[in-house]
Amino acid sequence: MTIAAATGRSSGKSTSASLERERMGGESELAYLRAAGARQLDVFFSPSEVGEDRLKGYRNVVVIDVLRAATSIATALSNGARDVLPAISISAATTLASQLARDDILLCGEREGKLIDGFHLGNSPADYTRDRVRGRTLIFGSTNGTPAIIKAAGAGTVLLCGFVNLPSVLEVLFEEGDPFPMAILCAGKINRFSVEDSACAGQLVDLMCGRSSPEPQLNDAARISRLIKREFGGDSLSLLYSSDHGRYLISLGMEADLPMCAAFGVLPIVPVLRDGKLVKWESS
Repeated sequence: MTIAAATGRSSGKSTSASLERERMGGESELAYLRAAGARQLDVFFSPSEVGEDRLKGYRNVVVIDVLRAATSIATALSNGARDVLPAISISAATTLASQLARDDILLCGEREGKLIDGFHLGNSPADYTRDRVRGRTLIFGSTNGTPAIIKAAGAGTVLLCGFVNLPSVLEVLFEEGDPFPMAILCAGKINRFSVEDSACAGQLVDLMCGRSSPEPQLNDAARISRLIKREFGGDSLSLLYSSDHGRYLISLGMEADLPMCAAFGVLPIVPVLRDGKLVKWESS
């Protein structure tokens, strides 16, 4: 199974002049950093800020989607799901399910926070109980998280992170030596900035800097993410309640999801993208 099977798009090159400029600029910047021996840690506040070709140059890309894909997918894998196939759209998800034609598949995800008609599960972490997901393959599509995962797919290693598994993500990043150059890609909200993903990114940047000697070079967004994290301190639940996305979920009657997504370090599970599938990281 490849990422292309779940993206619902061809692998042809874009003809957009602006995308080509971004691609060339990203490649030249990474080439310079590597030639200089830089240990770079970059944050991008939304997928719209960076092209796929630039992301391919990073050894590690950590995709952050606090509300709620990272929490739901980590919960599913913790409760025995076999794997999770990220899909970029509803049609891509349903097409993939038809192609696989297996009884153990569950269609999962949301659009604009709501359960998709004909899908088995939504994007609430509470949906992903052991009874529902154990031994199953999940085809998962969400408004923000899965497009970010698919965009990052060309990087050396792609990990999925939220508050719930951030300490475990940190350990995995250092498990196989120097994690740099590294990017943190915030899923954001409909290709825009989201404060919860950015604060989570800032917490990861802080911890990465504390574990690295010398500290990595940070882009401007990484530096700003640390300031956002310090603004909210360790009170991730208050952060989620005050965020645009958190208030939107409350308006949909999903307030109970916020404490689950705010719980720091409760899931020692790190979803990693391998051959187009999110699976549990297993130490070598």
